[in-house]
Amino acid sequence: MKFKLCTLDSIADPGACEFSLEDRRKTHEIFVIHKDGQFFAYKNSCPHTGASLNWQQNQFLDLDHAFIQCCVHNALFEIDSGYCLSGPCAGSSLEELSLSIEGNELYLLMY
Repeated sequence: MKFKLCTLDSIADPGACEFSLEDRRKTHEIFVIHKDGQFFAYKNSCPHTGASLNWQQNQFLDLDHAFIQCCVHNALFEIDSGYCLSGPCAGSSLEELSLSIEGNELYLLMY
Protein backbone atom coordinates (compact mmCIF):
# COMPACT_ATOMS: atom_id res chain seq x y z
CA MET A 1 0.00 0.00 0.00
CA LYS A 2 1.28 3.49 -0.70
CA PHE A 3 0.09 6.93 0.34
CA LYS A 4 0.69 10.04 -1.71
CA LEU A 5 2.25 12.60 0.60
CA CYS A 6 3.04 15.71 -1.45
CA THR A 7 5.01 17.09 -4.37
CA LEU A 8 8.78 17.19 -3.93
CA ASP A 9 8.87 20.99 -3.88
CA SER A 10 6.31 21.16 -1.05
CA ILE A 11 9.02 20.63 1.57
CA ALA A 12 11.80 23.23 1.81
CA ASP A 13 15.42 22.04 1.70
CA PRO A 14 16.32 21.93 4.54
CA GLY A 15 12.92 21.46 6.09
CA ALA A 16 10.31 19.06 7.37
CA CYS A 17 6.63 18.29 7.06
CA GLU A 18 4.36 16.18 9.23
CA PHE A 19 1.56 13.98 7.96
CA SER A 20 -1.33 12.16 9.58
CA LEU A 21 -2.37 9.17 7.48
CA GLU A 22 -5.32 6.92 8.09
CA ASP A 23 -5.84 3.41 6.88
CA ARG A 24 -8.64 1.07 7.89
CA ARG A 25 -6.90 0.05 11.09
CA LYS A 26 -5.27 3.16 12.55
CA THR A 27 -3.81 6.63 12.16
CA HIS A 28 -0.11 6.96 11.37
CA GLU A 29 1.69 10.12 12.53
CA ILE A 30 4.83 10.55 10.45
CA PHE A 31 7.22 13.25 9.28
CA VAL A 32 9.49 13.74 6.29
CA ILE A 33 12.80 15.60 6.33
CA HIS A 34 14.17 17.14 3.12
CA LYS A 35 17.91 17.75 3.40
CA ASP A 36 20.51 18.20 0.65
CA GLY A 37 18.09 16.97 -2.00
CA GLN A 38 17.26 13.75 -0.14
CA PHE A 39 14.07 12.74 1.69
CA PHE A 40 13.87 10.75 4.93
CA ALA A 41 10.68 9.59 6.67
CA TYR A 42 10.15 8.55 10.28
CA LYS A 43 7.33 7.72 12.64
CA ASN A 44 6.64 10.81 14.79
CA SER A 45 7.41 9.09 18.08
CA CYS A 46 10.39 9.50 20.40
CA PRO A 47 11.94 6.12 21.28
CA HIS A 48 12.29 7.29 24.90
CA THR A 49 8.75 8.45 25.74
CA GLY A 50 6.65 7.87 22.63
CA ALA A 51 5.89 11.61 22.51
CA SER A 52 5.71 13.54 19.24
CA LEU A 53 9.07 15.02 18.34
CA ASN A 54 8.06 18.36 16.84
CA TRP A 55 8.26 21.71 18.61
CA GLN A 56 5.50 23.26 16.52
CA GLN A 57 3.79 22.23 13.32
CA ASN A 58 6.45 20.95 10.89
CA GLN A 59 9.31 21.92 13.27
CA PHE A 60 11.51 18.86 13.75
CA LEU A 61 15.02 20.20 13.11
CA ASP A 62 17.42 21.95 15.47
CA LEU A 63 18.29 25.60 14.82
CA ASP A 64 21.20 24.69 12.52
CA HIS A 65 19.10 22.15 10.55
CA ALA A 66 21.79 19.58 11.30
CA PHE A 67 19.76 17.16 13.47
CA ILE A 68 16.22 16.09 14.31
CA GLN A 69 15.56 17.35 17.83
CA CYS A 70 12.99 16.02 20.29
CA CYS A 71 10.91 18.76 21.89
CA VAL A 72 10.50 16.83 25.16
CA HIS A 73 14.13 16.30 26.22
CA ASN A 74 16.26 17.77 23.39
CA ALA A 75 17.58 14.40 22.18
CA LEU A 76 19.39 14.74 18.85
CA PHE A 77 18.93 12.26 16.00
CA GLU A 78 20.86 11.93 12.74
CA ILE A 79 18.71 13.01 9.81
CA ASP A 80 19.82 10.27 7.44
CA SER A 81 19.54 7.32 9.87
CA GLY A 82 17.34 8.39 12.79
CA TYR A 83 20.08 7.27 15.18
CA CYS A 84 20.05 9.10 18.54
CA LEU A 85 23.40 10.72 19.35
CA SER A 86 22.51 12.39 22.65
CA GLY A 87 19.76 12.47 25.24
CA PRO A 88 18.08 9.80 27.35
CA CYS A 89 17.50 7.57 24.32
CA ALA A 90 21.11 7.72 23.03
CA GLY A 91 21.87 4.60 21.03
CA SER A 92 18.23 4.10 20.03
CA SER A 93 16.77 5.04 16.66
CA LEU A 94 13.63 6.55 15.26
CA GLU A 95 11.40 4.16 13.31
CA GLU A 96 12.40 4.73 9.68
CA LEU A 97 9.78 4.52 6.95
CA SER A 98 10.17 3.79 3.24
CA LEU A 99 9.55 6.44 0.61
CA SER A 100 9.12 6.32 -3.13
CA ILE A 101 9.56 9.16 -5.61
CA GLU A 102 7.50 9.02 -8.77
CA GLY A 103 7.97 11.98 -11.04
CA ASN A 104 7.53 15.04 -8.81
CA GLU A 105 5.50 13.20 -6.15
CA LEU A 106 6.55 11.68 -2.84
CA TYR A 107 4.87 8.51 -1.56
CA LEU A 108 5.04 6.64 1.73
CA LEU A 109 5.25 2.87 1.28
CA MET A 110 3.35 0.85 3.89
CA TYR A 111 3.38 -2.93 4.08
